[in-house]
Amino acid sequence: NIYQDQYLVAHTPETLLIGDLGSCKLSEVPWSGSGSERFIFENPTVCMVYNAGELTLVEYGRNEILGSCRTEHVSPHYISCRLNEGRPPPNPEAEAAASEMPDNKKITYLMDIKTVQVLDLVTSHVLATINHDAKVDWLELNPSGTKLLFRDKHRHLHLYDL
Repeated sequence: NIYQDQYLVAHTPETLLIGDLGSCKLSEVPWSGSGSERFIFENPTVCMVYNAGELTLVEYGRNEILGSCRTEHVSPHYISCRLNEGRPPPNPEAEAAASEMPDNKKITYLMDIKTVQVLDLVTSHVLATINHDAKVDWLELNPSGTKLLFRDKHRHLHLYDL
């Protein structure tokens, strides 16, 4: 199947193939889904696969699952994923140093309508869990994944330094 004229999704009996036709990156990951998966293509570097309350992340061009989390809230307003963004642009002098920089892969999502969680996808460690007293209706990580901004139903903005 082709989605949005750019993304390829195919199933084999034991794997799931996901590709970005624009960047020519293809991923094949082990999969035993139900066939009723929902695919979310909001992020240019990762495909989000939602199935039975679990959100699974597959980075285009990598043949392993990047990470997963449990959530019932899969709107793009409730999920923010950053993969190696916010790095300085490469230049010839700094190219060697940039290749030695550790991966910076994070996701923030709603655990429930009032609880935000930030997960480091490289280490699988929870970086922050924020319990709020009002319904959260939008959230976003900054490109480097060091700040979390979210809005509640009262239209108040909250900024957290991670």
